[in-house]
Amino acid sequence: MHGTKIRAFRMLRGYSQEEVAAKLHITQSTYSRIETDEHKLTVEMLKKIANVLEVSVGDIVSNEPIIIQNNASNQGTQIARNENFYADQKELYEKHIASKDAEITRLIKQVEDLMKLLGQKHS
Repeated sequence: MHGTKIRAFRMLRGYSQEEVAAKLHITQSTYSRIETDEHKLTVEMLKKIANVLEVSVGDIVSNEPIIIQNNASNQGTQIARNENFYADQKELYEKHIASKDAEITRLIKQVEDLMKLLGQKHS
C-alpha cells in the first residue's frame, strides 16, 4: 500500500535496498517485499523506515505527491537521481493509467450490455 512511496524516498536518498535493510536489521528480501507491498507493515516498522529515509510517517502514508527539497552540494548526482526517480514514477503512472483505461472500457461495455437488456425488455 505504501511500498511505491517508500521505494521513491529510498531512491531519492540514493540508498540501495541492501543499505536500508541493514539499517532496519531485516533482510534485503524482506525489505524488497515491503516495497512491492507483499509484506504487511507494522506501525513500528513504518516509523523505522521513515526514520531511516529521513521523512515523516505522514509523508509515506499521505496521498500527496513527493516533494523533496535538497540542498546537496553535489547537484549533478542529485539531478541524475531525480531523473531516474521521475522516469520510474512515469512508468508507474503509465501502468496505473492503462489499468484505469481497461476498467473504463470494461464499464462502458457493461453499460452498453445493460442498455441492450433494457431495450429488449421495453420492446
